[in-house]
Amino acid sequence: YGVTQYYGTFEGKPKRYQVVSVALPTGTQNFVKSPGFISVPTAVAQEIVHYVADQLNMKIKDEYNNGLQYLAQLVSQEKGEVEPGDLVAWGIGVRHSVVGNFRTDISLLRLVCSNGMMEPVESKIANVEKSYDIEAMKESFLEKARLLEETFEEELERFRQFKRYKMNQELAEILAKTFPAPIIMDVVTVGKKKSVENFADKNLWDAYNNITYQISHRKLKTSTRFDWSLKATKIFEDFIAEQTS
Repeated sequence: YGVTQYYGTFEGKPKRYQVVSVALPTGTQNFVKSPGFISVPTAVAQEIVHYVADQLNMKIKDEYNNGLQYLAQLVSQEKGEVEPGDLVAWGIGVRHSVVGNFRTDISLLRLVCSNGMMEPVESKIANVEKSYDIEAMKESFLEKARLLEETFEEELERFRQFKRYKMNQELAEILAKTFPAPIIMDVVTVGKKKSVENFADKNLWDAYNNITYQISHRKLKTSTRFDWSLKATKIFEDFIAEQTS
């Protein structure tokens, strides 16, 4: 797979380490990791994701693999409504790095305008247990995926809360400081030095979807889409939590 692990000690001292060497089209990159770190090649991660997608009858909507990082978005046939007529499909967002975690998050696809939404989940559910046994990782991922599937209705209810609140100056300023102006242009008018000139009179569900639509439909790196979608979700959820505390 183009991944080699070297073990040794630092300058002859007892503290052990390993170097993970990854062969990429742009050249070999080396990373220092702990001795117990398990490196999973992106080709293996991709094989595992395709296996789980097949087991759960899910489609792979988006996929990216550069040899160091693997990202994918899986979409199921299971659908729910945030509100009548606003259908959302349940899915999984996968983020994997040869020198990092193998992580899954809730990924929802709003079918009315095909914008993707990412919802982070706690690490004990999110992280696939890495192993040198591919079959064991397949079962770990499948177990995590089924746990995520069980939270689908809970996640729909979480997004339904967005409709109960409206945009205000505080949230507009947070969004202006976090995202480029084109991403939030339907929600916030940004002036010089990321100042807020105006913001739309919208509930948070409409505002959130305006932003995730721009994230989903612009020519962005898959990793950027995932990161910004997760960031948008956290900003809106944190804002709602403040209003209810």
